[in-house]
Amino acid sequence: MKTKLFPLFALFFILFSCKDDDEISPNAKIEGKYRYSSEGNMSWIDKTFNFVDVMEFKSDGTVTGESYTTDLGSDKILGYRGYFSGTYSIVNGKVTITYQESYHMNIEDVNYLPKADLTLSSVDDYYSDFSIAEDYSALSFICPSNAFCTTLPIFNKIN
Repeated sequence: MKTKLFPLFALFFILFSCKDDDEISPNAKIEGKYRYSSEGNMSWIDKTFNFVDVMEFKSDGTVTGESYTTDLGSDKILGYRGYFSGTYSIVNGKVTITYQESYHMNIEDVNYLPKADLTLSSVDDYYSDFSIAEDYSALSFICPSNAFCTTLPIFNKIN
């Protein structure tokens, strides 16, 4: 009798002990920091700087970012060009960031300012779209149809 129940018990154990493979949510896949950097100068001095933009996505649907300036070959932050906080949504391989607070420089011809000197911008209905690499390793800025974009930044995941 025991040997006849063993195959039934084994089948029952196999069927109910297997977990369903849960699909990882897009918010969990995008979670982390993304970075873009470029070299340039926005002032009249004869010096090239490293302009760094970082965005950090959290799995709860919030995102923060900051833009800062360093000397070439250095990680020391000289000052800021902007920072923001907001929310994001992911649909069909595209992430849309909706800005809630956004601070920027309101002075032309400078490469950076102290963070406290940046000005709060009006962000009503302000958003940006990025296409997502299939493995979530990079985000590519999508130029809006009403804009003229000369460069399209690609943010690479750094953690």
